[in-house]
Amino acid sequence: MKKQFQRFRVRSVSAMVALAFAANAAWAVDPFTVRDIRVEGLQRVEPGTVFASLPFRVGEQYNDEKGSAAIRALFALGLFKDVRLETAGDVLVVIVEERPTVADVDFAGTKEFDKDTLKKALREIGLTEGRPYDQALADRGVQEL
Repeated sequence: MKKQFQRFRVRSVSAMVALAFAANAAWAVDPFTVRDIRVEGLQRVEPGTVFASLPFRVGEQYNDEKGSAAIRALFALGLFKDVRLETAGDVLVVIVEERPTVADVDFAGTKEFDKDTLKKALREIGLTEGRPYDQALADRGVQEL
């Protein structure tokens, strides 16, 4: 029984190591020269905003390091919930999911405070119409008010 368990344990460890190497190999992309860049998933953000944030251009070499830098740069804009890079031959596809945007700020049940003053206070912390919604900013706004 002990020998069977030891064999099972060795097989399990071997399988996990093989999966780890396979996963790393699946994520790695052989460097290639970018022939074209496509952006998918944009609704309100201009494509130029995405292209300006990429650390490479068409005709330049793409590798995993530049891909990681591109993802970090796009997330740093604060406009996207999700960013993925995929390759289709020598075409790089940037797939984004935009964060929801604040359509309107309104207050209910506030008789003691002027709504414009409240909106101004929220605007000062970055929570206003047309800006990406951020739950942390909304929580901060509640605390400020």
